[in-house]
Amino acid sequence: MNPIQYVRSGAYRVGMGILTALRNRDFIEMGRGIEARYARCAEWWAPHLRYSRDFIRANGVPAKKVAVLGAGRLLDIDLSQILSSCQELHLFDADPTCRAAWRAVVADHPQVRIYPRIEDVTDVMQRWSSGLAGALRSNSLEKYLLALSAGVPSWSLEDFDLIISLNIAGQIPLYWRDRVAKAKGQLNDGEYRALYESMGRLQIAHIEGLWSSKARRTVAIFDTEYYIYESSRSEWEVEVALFGAAGELLKQGCAERALINRDSWLWHLAPQYIEHEDQGEIHRVEACAWS
Repeated sequence: MNPIQYVRSGAYRVGMGILTALRNRDFIEMGRGIEARYARCAEWWAPHLRYSRDFIRANGVPAKKVAVLGAGRLLDIDLSQILSSCQELHLFDADPTCRAAWRAVVADHPQVRIYPRIEDVTDVMQRWSSGLAGALRSNSLEKYLLALSAGVPSWSLEDFDLIISLNIAGQIPLYWRDRVAKAKGQLNDGEYRALYESMGRLQIAHIEGLWSSKARRTVAIFDTEYYIYESSRSEWEVEVALFGAAGELLKQGCAERALINRDSWLWHLAPQYIEHEDQGEIHRVEACAWS
């Protein structure tokens, strides 16, 4: 499947008209969707969550100031080891409904200063979204998308000892894809290509933010490929999870940096017949730790 087909294949509802200023609604809907899917698919998610927790446990370091990017409902991280040596824990997520899951952490560890940070880790999603209306009015969406830039995210400039990126590198561009789709409706080929490139720039900025930070140790867990399967067929449909140059950048960076450990596994995200009758979805997940 080529890039244009992939972006076009996104499972979103295409709406007509201009995207209204809904700063957090899509993050809330995604967060609740993940929570509901976990309730339905907990048995199939269990290996992925165990591998994720084990990798973080084995490759984190004792750290006084820790950032967890994409903390969500804290399903795929065991904070007990981190909190045993931690003085400050910063939990980042753009979904404000995560606070309910975070309150339990605060209650159980009163000795740790815990900072709930309801923030967009890209720093640019709202700015990019606010320009869509003008680009559509002037019939210049493709030009607008190609001109977008994402700088080093602000969290990477803070003095964290340990940064953990929790499976959000693949999610970040999907929010942007959906916002563009809702704003425009049907995109032409040039606009799809430009959208695909802008999605890659979001991922590149996230990866570069992880690499440029001052953290003594960074642990990142991310999707690299999506597999769509049907139980009656042996062939799987494969879709990329890293857009544009993001995949090559990640591969190159891991080779050039002080890589401590690396692992990969399959995550049975949406089993056929549980989520959909006609197909299921499996993600290939990679985990990296570097100093």
